Amino acid sequence: MRALALVALLCATATAVPAAWAQSKKYPPVAPDKDLADENRSKLWDSTTDPNRGPYQQLVREAKQLLEHPDAANTRAALEKLDGAIQRMPKEADAYAVRGNIFLNQRDWVKCADDLAASEAASKVEDTMQRTRARIDLGVCQARAGRYGDSEQTLVRAVASATGYKSEMMMRLGEVRIALGKLDEAIDALGAATDQADSLNDVARWLLAVAYDRARRPTDAQQAAMEAKRYDQSLSLINAPRMPFLGAGDSEYLYGIAYLYALPKPEYALLYFRRYLALAGESPWKKRAEEHVRDLAAMKFPVRDSLTITNATIPVDEVRDVLEKPMLQLRQCAAKTQGTAYQVTVTKSRVGPVSRETPMYRIPIEGVVAGLQLDVDHTATKVDIDAAKDCMEKLAARIALPKPKDVNSYYRASFVVVSP
Repeated sequence: MRALALVALLCATATAVPAAWAQSKKYPPVAPDKDLADENRSKLWDSTTDPNRGPYQQLVREAKQLLEHPDAANTRAALEKLDGAIQRMPKEADAYAVRGNIFLNQRDWVKCADDLAASEAASKVEDTMQRTRARIDLGVCQARAGRYGDSEQTLVRAVASATGYKSEMMMRLGEVRIALGKLDEAIDALGAATDQADSLNDVARWLLAVAYDRARRPTDAQQAAMEAKRYDQSLSLINAPRMPFLGAGDSEYLYGIAYLYALPKPEYALLYFRRYLALAGESPWKKRAEEHVRDLAAMKFPVRDSLTITNATIPVDEVRDVLEKPMLQLRQCAAKTQGTAYQVTVTKSRVGPVSRETPMYRIPIEGVVAGLQLDVDHTATKVDIDAAKDCMEKLAARIALPKPKDVNSYYRASFVVVSP
């Protein structure tokens, strides 16, 4: 019996030792994760001392998830969650930042300015690029909410610590300083914006032309406008800017600058400056616009830049001299369509005998065609526009423009008629 017990003990030891060895070698005991433990203790401490933090972070996180697909319903739901988060922790930055950017996209400038200012005041962001972007957005909203002084201060802070977005930042600072009447400082900022490598697709050059013009530096304004046109042939940056211009009627003023200096059509410039005066109210730039209207209205129409002659050797000035006298009557045709400009094209031909030396080519029939080219007031009716065109065509048909000098030839004279 004693021998059998000894054998059993040895067998048990033989099986137990490898099992223990296997456990120690293949499956070592897991050491506790100190970082995870610290994080859990921190969360426990935060939830004990600040029970709103967890729900706040969850609401902000859920709002951001909704905004990954920002349709109307998701945006409304996100705003509700952000409202709830801000009620829980009104001194935290994140919810204000997210909600402020929603208002920025909705172009609700006052709410955007309030929220982004609250986020800026509470922000602990150390990333300079992120901070610069946030300050530019805040400055944009403050300016469009009419808080020009606050916007200037915000953008100056951005400039002081910026590591990116330099072109946009200086352009926004320049436009705010135009609104504040600080034209020399605006010119400096806008000049710095145009010097940046990333400024090719922004409106800084057009704003620089405006600043020079309002500072009564027309030569510099013309140079800046010509440079702006070089990058923006179709005036798309004026027609569809990324952000609305600050002052009432500023887009009309910019169009006036473009047609005065860069794409010379003084008749168009006259209409746009008139429209600016109708929109701008008591703008500090009203007097400058009035000067433009006075100077443009005193010009003899049609101006040479707006008169084109094709397919003939008739001198432009000879045709212009003939058109000058009936122009007053032609403009009266547009009296009921204020803010409009028409292009009138007169075809003149000279047909003579055909011979082998003078073969007959297809010569267009003489006639007149008038078409609406510009309507800045958008108040003219179709009936009145059609009546104006008919009136112009009848009057222009009676104008004794010179005949082509060559037999069996023709030319077309096109000129602008602007409402009185």
